Amino acid sequence: MAFPYILRTIDKRRSLMRNDNAPEYCAIILKGFAFSHKRTRDGLRQIVSFHTPGQMLNIQQLFLKSFDHEIQAMTKCEVATIPIAALRHLALSRVSITMALVAQAMVESSIYRQWMLNVGRRDARARVAHLLCEFAVRLGDEGIAPGRAYYIPMTQQQIGDAVGLTSIHVNRVLRAFINEGVLFKKGSEVRFLKWEKLQDVAGFNSRYLHVGDPVEGVDYSNDAGHPRQ
Repeated sequence: MAFPYILRTIDKRRSLMRNDNAPEYCAIILKGFAFSHKRTRDGLRQIVSFHTPGQMLNIQQLFLKSFDHEIQAMTKCEVATIPIAALRHLALSRVSITMALVAQAMVESSIYRQWMLNVGRRDARARVAHLLCEFAVRLGDEGIAPGRAYYIPMTQQQIGDAVGLTSIHVNRVLRAFINEGVLFKKGSEVRFLKWEKLQDVAGFNSRYLHVGDPVEGVDYSNDAGHPRQ
């Protein structure tokens, strides 16, 4: 039986999901980048996560009715939307799917903890450096090639809203890294010229991202095609 989904194109700066409703679907980013954010009563924005291709955006809706934040397209996005009821049925009938969804939720929790440490305890240079290191690793490369161009779509304002700095402060930090020969930046293109130094400034260790880190002894494909009895 074909799994139900709808392909949608979301323009840059448009909302994928709002916190004033209960979504009836989960969405997977196929192309493009997005971010989740919350606002204070005064309208100040805090970006709480960035989303990359292949990521499911709102796993919580499988188990929680209310949606407590907003997701906005950072670039033009192509997403596949899946009815929550259909995805919940699949998760409850396939152990492998359940494990994969739980694993993603746990990785997201790990990233949230690192972001809290970043905003709460690191200085401005370390905050920006850590965010750049994380995003580069999450693009899917096994290693960072010095001098290679990476597409980093965040504006300085968006970086600031993610690390608790003004866009002016972010600009100063980036200029310092450029002047020190740590990185090269032109528009959305970034080249990490001294990757090890950037990691050192950030205190960055990619372990919290759990890239390629399956649970030992678990075969995620052992029930493929076989509903749980």
